[in-house]
Amino acid sequence: MTEEKTTLPPVRVDKAFKERLAAYADTQERDVSWVIRKAIKEYLDRHEEGSSLGQDPDR
Repeated sequence: MTEEKTTLPPVRVDKAFKERLAAYADTQERDVSWVIRKAIKEYLDRHEEGSSLGQDPDR
């Protein structure tokens, strides 16, 4: 089974955030894109599980 790959729209972040992201990716010996995908997956997993609770705690 092969996964289809696609891209998302660009996300704008400030310079400090981008530097933090790059530094963290370096410590994990991963690409920034891997860190972003992992973070989004964890966020969605957490919020999809809690969707029956009603309000999004990050809003």
